Amino acid sequence: MSFLNKMLKQKMKDDQNFTNEQFAEYHNLKLKSIESVLGVSAETVGHSIIPFGTIADMTVGAVDMYYFPNHISGTGLTTMQLITPDGNGPKNKKGTYELIAFTKQTYNNPEQEPPTQFNQIERRICDTFTQIAGVASKKEFNPLEICQLKDNDGKNKYIIFDLYKEFKIGKQKHHLLLCIEIFEEELATIEMFGHKGFVNMLKMINIYPYSDLDRNWVGVR
Repeated sequence: MSFLNKMLKQKMKDDQNFTNEQFAEYHNLKLKSIESVLGVSAETVGHSIIPFGTIADMTVGAVDMYYFPNHISGTGLTTMQLITPDGNGPKNKKGTYELIAFTKQTYNNPEQEPPTQFNQIERRICDTFTQIAGVASKKEFNPLEICQLKDNDGKNKYIIFDLYKEFKIGKQKHHLLLCIEIFEEELATIEMFGHKGFVNMLKMINIYPYSDLDRNWVGVR
């Protein structure tokens, strides 16, 4: 195990004081609850080589990726590391959440070679999740708001949020916060029609809830 991995694992242990058994038990409860709304998950989990965490305001590693091919056409992808065994996690106006995004691409093993279109967008969504998760404890991300991120090439990418589904672990309610990547050109459309109006437009033309960008941008040309 690398020094960075050891340092991160120790920090997570110091910060949270949960045993491996508590993590495992809570993880299983969370997965079962999310599967109750998204269907059975894929057997494969996209584990990060370096565990996700933050050290001195720096994000380290990447979030693990969970895949749900049995909910709607295409594949749902979620985080599972944000809500901790005590029920705490990043919060917005609707409560605590895990992140979710969708692609129209059919699920396949994320380590498949050569990479498929699914593998490519899976990596892009993982980067989106990791950036958001890295600051979610300090910044509130609410449904129908927009955040600006950077992709691996240093270009801007834009995410609009929505409340997708609620789920319960024990008696505590949480939700899946939907992340939809949109075009920069669509910001003018949002300014014209409002955030909710824009999301409703995406629903009307069957773009919602997907983040695939192999489409025309929505707006008045």
